[in-house]
Amino acid sequence: MTEKGDFEQLFRMLYAELHSFARRFLSREADCEDIVCAAFEDVWRNFAAIEREAARAFLYKNVRNKCIDHLRRDATHRRHAELYARLTEGYDHADQLAELHEREQVVRKVLEALPDYTRQIFTACYVDGKQYREVAEEMNISPNTVKKYVTQALRLIRDARRSS
Repeated sequence: MTEKGDFEQLFRMLYAELHSFARRFLSREADCEDIVCAAFEDVWRNFAAIEREAARAFLYKNVRNKCIDHLRRDATHRRHAELYARLTEGYDHADQLAELHEREQVVRKVLEALPDYTRQIFTACYVDGKQYREVAEEMNISPNTVKKYVTQALRLIRDARRSS
């Protein structure tokens, strides 16, 4: 059988099974379909190097990891939305909300431009509400290092707000 034929057979044999597996993690049908298809795409890109007997385990592990990543991203988006809701509770006027929205856009741009490590530390402290000591223990760094990265991020946010 050809490589393409082997892959098609694997797809037909495991798609429904993997989709059901993804449903254990995720509630939205479309998310499950996207994740299972993405896992098969990963297999297809590496199909020549993957042993046929290991393909099933590879797919299950890949789907599991993609589901967990998806859940983490959703949790982060929910935390950001909750933070935004808390920040806007006291604002009644459209002008105040517009100003807050502009500030949020500046902060978002600065955060997106930060190196991953700095953004991760800043998010843990300011979005997740963790103390410097907690973040330091989780990341196996000193609290002073956490403080340095948070200070750096806050300075960049302040400078960006001043220039906008």
